[in-house]
Amino acid sequence: MRLRRLGPDDWATWRDIRLTALGSDPGAFGSTLALEGGYDEARWRELLSPEHGVKVVAEDPQPVGLVAGVPHDIHSDVLYLYSMWVKPGFRRRGVGEALVGDVLEWAREHGWARVQLRVFEGNGTARRLYERLGFAGEGEIMDRPLAPVS
Repeated sequence: MRLRRLGPDDWATWRDIRLTALGSDPGAFGSTLALEGGYDEARWRELLSPEHGVKVVAEDPQPVGLVAGVPHDIHSDVLYLYSMWVKPGFRRRGVGEALVGDVLEWAREHGWARVQLRVFEGNGTARRLYERLGFAGEGEIMDRPLAPVS
């Protein structure tokens, strides 16, 4: 498995894995397949532009997982981790941990103070993963302070 950070020219890769994720686990996201399936190439490219953070896929050799880190809407020092998803046949094999770890590394490299995420109620598997990676929090919001790169 390899991790790959995507840019605007990788829009079709991000689109395909994102739509697969939305179709496979529709209740796990704050969006829908119907909505994002209607995006055009320009919208997908925009989502992958540097001002929208980082998008990462795990490949084996085709994409088997994805995650994104985007600037938080309210807190300027917070990178928001979202869209974390791994294909069912690749779960519990370290793919999710590797994806989140890459976003944390990118966040440190770019000077973010914290990474925050939302875990839907009842998703104990995801909560345990995030806790292993240093996230903490009650309820749906989990937070992880980042030490600056020295």
